[in-house]
Amino acid sequence: MSASTPATALTTALAEGLDSVLERARALATREAETSPLFVQALRRAGTEALAKLGLPRPTDEEWRYTNVAMLARRLPAFVPAGASSGALPAISSVARAAMAALGPLGVGGRKHHQLVFVNGRLDPELSRPDGLPPGVCFDALSRLLAAPPAPLDKRLGLLRGHLTHPFVAMNAAFLTDGVLVHVPDGVVLAEPLLVVHIADGSAGPVASHPRVVVSLGQNAKARVVEAYCGTGEAFVNPATEIVLGAHAHLDHTKLQEESLETFHLGTAEAHLGPGAQLFSHVLSVGGRLARNELTVRLHGDGAGVTLDGLFLARGEQQVDNHTLVDHARPHCGSQQYYKGILDGSARGAFDGKVIVRPAAAFTDAHQKNRNLLLSDTARIDAKPQLEIYNNDVKCTHGSATGRLNADALFYLRSRALSEEQARSVLTLAFASEIVDRVTLEPLKAHLTERVLGWLAGSAPETR
Repeated sequence: MSASTPATALTTALAEGLDSVLERARALATREAETSPLFVQALRRAGTEALAKLGLPRPTDEEWRYTNVAMLARRLPAFVPAGASSGALPAISSVARAAMAALGPLGVGGRKHHQLVFVNGRLDPELSRPDGLPPGVCFDALSRLLAAPPAPLDKRLGLLRGHLTHPFVAMNAAFLTDGVLVHVPDGVVLAEPLLVVHIADGSAGPVASHPRVVVSLGQNAKARVVEAYCGTGEAFVNPATEIVLGAHAHLDHTKLQEESLETFHLGTAEAHLGPGAQLFSHVLSVGGRLARNELTVRLHGDGAGVTLDGLFLARGEQQVDNHTLVDHARPHCGSQQYYKGILDGSARGAFDGKVIVRPAAAFTDAHQKNRNLLLSDTARIDAKPQLEIYNNDVKCTHGSATGRLNADALFYLRSRALSEEQARSVLTLAFASEIVDRVTLEPLKAHLTERVLGWLAGSAPETR
């Protein structure tokens, strides 16, 4: 009997991983059938059915060629879904406090930010402060809202229907138990940021969580939302974020992916923008054994605009994939993308970005830029900027460049009495700072700078 081929082993790993997930999803649906609202049951069922049909992505799938899903699939049977076991809240809160302290200059421990904190998918009410917002604003955990669902909730959960076409959004829907709803009504401007913290605690064994974040801004509304993912131990974190912006709404959205080096993180976000709406996105990815940050923005209103900034850092055996899609469907829309990567050791990174300009999207102004810095001979980056243009009256550019630290600049700094290590750190920080300095929220900018400095010093993003 011949040994199995790599292709056979891959097929087996994907099939076994999928079967274990489907079995647990169906068990959750049965267990929660008596207590969940009908629309939640329907969303879970639709997600499970779609996942069974779609299956887990293969390396031959063009959209997943840079993400090693097989590595995750082999571990999927070991990950216990969040909520499958009950932990004592005092013990969980101690882990949460340590993770919150690691967020540093954001000051969440001492300042009265509006914040929701989740540990292994469970809301930690002791550290959460959702109150004190203007009338009509909703910022609360789905688990609390589902106990007495507000009228619009069933219309917002799964509104973008990603669970029907995307395998990991389908998985998120199949395991929907908790998450966050942010709703800012027409004309309301929030001065303080809203902080959502998801903490993966794998210290007692591998754990899986599937957070759902729904952000809805009404006409002329304005808000800042920060999603932070951190933790310790081995975990599989599969968040799905849905963003819907009304006419002339303004959202500043930040995602911090700072989980442990044993974590598999596959995050998916999709945003739909109405006329004149503006989205500013910042993504920092520094943790995870395997991390994929996927962001789709659909400009469905005349004059809408989006700015996507990203910075990803990886070393050792880390793998990080940044996947963006900006879909220009209407005239007079603009988009700016600027992603930077820094890789060391044997890390592997990817930037896979696409801009689509539809036939009706005249006067589009779209620009995409990717720059990468390799600090070792064994680090590798795959870059694939893409433009699909179906209208002639546009201004579109794209480009990517990868290189190493400038030898002349290193020599100059060495001649100013800096050691080689210090000189390399100064130049690397300067490279990263071009993205960090574009953040307007000062505590967040300070935290990002601290995180980059910690990475340069070699510290892992573990909860301390």
